[in-house]
Amino acid sequence: MTRTEEEILAKAPFTVKLGDQDYPIKPLSIKAQREWRKKLSTELSPIVDSFNRESTKKTMIAGLTGALLDFPEKLADLVFSYAPDLPKEKILEEATEEQIAKAFSSVMSIAFPFLGQLGMVTQLVRTQKP
Repeated sequence: MTRTEEEILAKAPFTVKLGDQDYPIKPLSIKAQREWRKKLSTELSPIVDSFNRESTKKTMIAGLTGALLDFPEKLADLVFSYAPDLPKEKILEEATEEQIAKAFSSVMSIAFPFLGQLGMVTQLVRTQKP
């Protein structure tokens, strides 16, 4: 999702389609974004940890099965956490998981607007190390 400079400066809501309806979501303030990112880490870390590289095949399969079941639910929960004014029950009845995944991607692009700068800094630091 690309936002114009005008939208960013105006803190304009972005729109997601869930079910047959468009919903505006307002970007969070810096402090609220930080809290949401902490929640993201807390919620998704157990799923990511289940893919430990040193796992046996059996535990890896169990982790994958758990992730396939839990991940979609966690994404929906995180979208509703970011935008608590959304009508959760209505959306859960009417929206598709593809729509939730797209809404989550939109939220992530707003919650992590600095990934491009992080990439540039990482490149710069790597080139300066002996």
